[in-house]
Order: sequence, then C-alpha cells, then structure tokens
Amino acid sequence: MKQIYIHLSFPKTILFTFIGLLFSSPLLENDTLHVRVHDKVDMVWFESYDQEGVFPTADKEFHRVWMVATLGCASGGCSDWDYTVNFHLLEDRGFDSTIASIDTLTGGELDTIWSVSPIREEFEIGRLITPYGGYMATGNFGFNNDWTHRYRYDVTDFSHMLRDTKTIRAFYSGWSAGFSITLDFYFIEGTPPREVVEVKNIIHGSHNYDDAATYNEEHTPPVGLTTPEGTTQAKIRYLVSGHGFDNNVVCAEFCPREYFLSVDEQLVGNGLIWKDDCGLNPLFPQGGTWVYDRANWCPGELVPLHEYELGTIGNPGEAHTFSLDLEEYTWSGDQAPSYITSYQVVYYGDWNIRRDAELLEIIAPSTHEDHLRMNPICSNPIVRVRNSGADDIESITFEYGFPDGHSCIYLWEGELKYSEEGVVELPQPLWSEMDEDQSEFFVRIMEVNGQADEVEYNNKLRTTVEAPLLLPEKFVINFTTNSRSDDFTYGVYREDGSAVFERVPGSPNTMYSDTIQVTTGCYTFRVWDDKGFGLADWPTGQGNGSIVLRRSIGNFWTDIRSLRTDFGSETSFNFTVGYTFPNEPDRGDCGEPITNTVETPFTNGEIELFPNPATSSTLIKSDYRNSIQKVSVFGVNGELIQSKKTGSAEEFRLDTSPLNPGVYFLEIVTDRQTAVKKLMIVD
Repeated sequence: MKQIYIHLSFPKTILFTFIGLLFSSPLLENDTLHVRVHDKVDMVWFESYDQEGVFPTADKEFHRVWMVATLGCASGGCSDWDYTVNFHLLEDRGFDSTIASIDTLTGGELDTIWSVSPIREEFEIGRLITPYGGYMATGNFGFNNDWTHRYRYDVTDFSHMLRDTKTIRAFYSGWSAGFSITLDFYFIEGTPPREVVEVKNIIHGSHNYDDAATYNEEHTPPVGLTTPEGTTQAKIRYLVSGHGFDNNVVCAEFCPREYFLSVDEQLVGNGLIWKDDCGLNPLFPQGGTWVYDRANWCPGELVPLHEYELGTIGNPGEAHTFSLDLEEYTWSGDQAPSYITSYQVVYYGDWNIRRDAELLEIIAPSTHEDHLRMNPICSNPIVRVRNSGADDIESITFEYGFPDGHSCIYLWEGELKYSEEGVVELPQPLWSEMDEDQSEFFVRIMEVNGQADEVEYNNKLRTTVEAPLLLPEKFVINFTTNSRSDDFTYGVYREDGSAVFERVPGSPNTMYSDTIQVTTGCYTFRVWDDKGFGLADWPTGQGNGSIVLRRSIGNFWTDIRSLRTDFGSETSFNFTVGYTFPNEPDRGDCGEPITNTVETPFTNGEIELFPNPATSSTLIKSDYRNSIQKVSVFGVNGELIQSKKTGSAEEFRLDTSPLNPGVYFLEIVTDRQTAVKKLMIVD
C-alpha cells in the first residue's frame, strides 16, 4: 500500500514549476500540502480499488482543496469502452457484527464466534467516464499506451473529512481491462471562504428508473435531516449520470429528462439531466460514439456537478425534508434505465471572506489537453474566473501580458454571485513583447469591485505560449463534402470575427476549391457541423469528406495541412500571415488592430538574391529596410530542406554549398511579409 504525504512550501522564485501539477491553477504563494493516494493503480475489472492516504491533521486550515485524477492506460493496455469511475471518501461509522459460528462446549455452554466488520459510509467526491480507448491501445491518431488525461475537482467541501488516515475508493464499472488511475490531493493553506459544519448524504447509489412512481417513491424517497449545530447556511450538491438505452426511448443514456430538487416541498433546483456538447469533447477522436450527447456525461470527460445555494436553512436542530423527483416517462425493452446519483447537503457556518475573485485557468493561450481545440492563438486571450467570496462581483481589473514585457489592463464588468463562474475574453495583448526564449503569458487580477482582493494567491496564472501556424498570403482550401453537405459551414475569419471568406457547400460528395488572398494579420480557419458528427463516415454512414490546405511554391503545389475529419461539432486553427511571434507588426496599444499592415505583396525587385544562380552562397537583401527573420529552403516538390533564423538583419548570406545543383525555393520571412524566391544552384 503506497502512501505519500508531501509538504510543499514554494519560494516565489520557483512557484511556476508547480503549475503543471494543477494545470492552470493559481500560483501557490501559500503553503500547499500534497497527498497522493492512488499511484497508477490498474483498474481492470468491475470492483472497488481502495487505497489509504495520510492526510493533514485537524489543526490546519485550508482555503481550497483540489483533487486531480490522472487517467491513463492500464499496464495491459486501454479498454475499448466507456465505463464509469466513481471516487468516494469512506467515513468510518462504527462496526457491524454477525455470528460466524456457534460451538457447544463441555457442560453445554455455547462458544459464539462473531464476525466483525467496519461500517463505512461512501461520500462521492467526483465521477468521470472513461473514453473509448481503442486508439490508445492501437497507437492511432497520435495516441499510444503512454496517454494520460487530467481531471480536476474542487473537494473543499470535504476538507474537514480529509484528515489523518482515510480510505479513498476508485470504483471502476468496467468489465474489461482497463485504465490506470492516479489521485492527487492539493491542500492550499489559508482561511476557508466559510466553515464547513457537516456534509450529509441524502441519496447515494444507482437506481433503476422503471417508472416515475417507483423511482421517486421507493428508490429515492424523501429524506428527513436535522440541521447540525453551528449552521447558518447550506448548499445542495447533485451529481447524476444516466445509463442504459436498450429500450423504446433509449433511456437513460440518450434521453434528456428533467429533475426536481425540493426542501420541505419547496422547489430549490431543477434542470435537464443532459449534456449537449459532446461533439466539442477535448479528447478526440475516440474509437466509439463519442460525439453523441448523453445524460449529463460524455465519454472521456468528468461528470459535471450541479450545485444550488440554499441560503439560511432555519435554526440548528430543526428537521427538513429533502426530495428528488424525475420526470415521468414510459419505457419497454430488455434493459431498465438507471441513474447513478449522489445527492448531498453541505451545512456551513458564517462567511470568512467577502471579496475573492479566483482565477481558475487560462483557456487560451494554453497547452493543456483540455484546450487544444482553440490553441495556439494569435488574438484574444480567454480566462475562467469564479466568485469565491460572499459579495457579488460586479467588476474585475485584469493585468496580462508577458514577463518583463508591456502589460495590458482590462476592466471586466458584469455580475457573478457566490460560486458562479465566468469566461472572460481579454483584448489582444502585444504579442511582439513576448520573449522567444521565455514563451510565457501571465494574467493577474488587480482589483475586485474597485478594491483589493482579500485572497492574493489565486489571483495570478502563467501558461506556456506556442506560436500559431504561419501561412502565405495566398493559399487554397480544398473541402470535400460527404452526403450531408448542407450541415457544414467553413471559412476564414479575421481576429475581430468578421469573415474574409465563408461557404456553405451545397452539393454532396463534391470537392470545393477556394483560393484565399489575405494581407498581414491574425486569422482563424473554422469549420462546423450543425449535426455535430464531423466529416467521418461513422456513425450515420454519411461517407468520408476531407479538408486540405495547399500552397504554391513556384510552379509546384504542396499541402500545408490536412485536418482530421472525425472532429465532431467543430474544428479550427488560428494562423498568422506576414509575421511570426514575436515579430507581430505594431498594434499601437492593447486590443488595437495591427496598424502597419503591408497591403501590397512583395514584387520580384523588393528582395534580391545575388548571385543567382549561386555556387557556394547567395546574399539575400531587403531593400525596404525590413529585417529578415528567417529563411527556409524548399525543394521543387515542396519538401523542407533547411530553415535558419537570421537574427533580424537586413542582409543575410545563405550557405548553399550543402545543396546539390538544381532548382530551389526560398521562403523569406521579414518583419512585414513573407516572400518566396526561386534560386538556382550550379556547379
């Protein structure tokens, strides 16, 4: 049994090395305790995988507690199927005893042997659904058996229970091998937003939904609970996922059904048990029906938690009745629908923190696996924030940019109540301020509602920046439709979202070839499918399409990029024209468009090669006083032979002695533009 208990106290000079552990979590200026419980534990069969962890002692306070679940392939490979994984904290509730045997002793006395076992109550602290792991097992589409994916859960509500030695259970509902699981807990020291008095289970487990009366009255009947001493407010946690579909209404996996949460017969929360964005799954492509929307889950994602603040819930010692009801429906078939439910109430004391805007993650720019669909970027950064204090947030002042470079300031205005999250799009930074040797981007919260934030450690993040693709001014999009041509839209868009070009292809099984001509700037190529299935043949037998971007080098055409057709709802990538990071033309100020865009392409006289034909070298000269940044040499078939950074010079001598006699094409990247020149090499 492996137990790891590590105390992490970070000096500011090495804070950023910890970011990878929490993947876009706040920089931890507070002390942090790290507890690893499961360490690459193979989950290969339908059973509970229990591990003991040595957690902090009761005398410590924590502002936030995160659990990070890292899923990978089992040592024997990944499973082809999507299975549920539940994470439980086990609380000891005494012992249960039964008679194991009774013997008659001499004299007629009875010798009773008792079997004693601990009683443990399960508190579910997180849930995920494994992906269809066939591609990981077979090493296709960039995956292999070393694949991992991280899932983060806020388990602060269980901080008072995660003390001393506790058992954490990972229950794997799979019937075949398998996946591995690693569970890391991060305890960030500090004053909690509000004290947790107690967490109580209301309904816990999996229940068949034969019909509404049976489910609502027998499987999930109303539960009466007494409010504990010290309670001033409360919250409901409702974690649910629907399973089973071999019936006339494909319930519960593939049918949306409404839920109703009540306290003392008063409705406090309701919604659909449904997740409608599986086609945007960050983990794609997968080897199964990952694009289909489902009952509050998607393969390869965590199951989202629904939370409802109850406010004051009356006086301690009072009894209240909690109810869960599901929408009625009628089914018939071989397989009964079921819902896995964790319905809990969290009792809190008074507020400790009034004003706290928590920077949860930088979505873009980012290299995290959850955000690969929209990265890398060349325009507006995107961040996610949460209100973690009692007061409503109406404004947040952000500082962002690059270390040791120019900072941008942005005032966001809106409304976030306690525990509400918001996604904020920041105006474009000055990408020219980025240091290529330190490709990092930072965001910092400066003020909340015009005042200093009460909690500082969660106000700043850094991420690694990757440069977007560099495309020429002129390229071609070859888009081949499948039988569902009318469902697709594709185009090229400026950084302000306006379209340079956009098309809805009207004919099935047809190739559309569109020539795109743009000037210096930042752009996005995007294609989306209204049905959410992508261009791959499955799952509707729609045929395979394709997307290929091409460019010319002299008289020859070569592919720039082919996009995967099994993309679900949408695929896109950002690109620049005329510059590479950090050589972005002048914006003037943050959020402003590029101001010195070169509207006219280079002509043959603006960049000179001498001599041409060349033998051992050629001099590349720009007569525009326009610094040359990089020179790439391509063969006549479009293959890259060599690429050299020039160090920002107006002249650059290219050594041609390693090149065989023949025709070559030079791609010359300058501050303002990208040019292609033909070069002859002779003996």
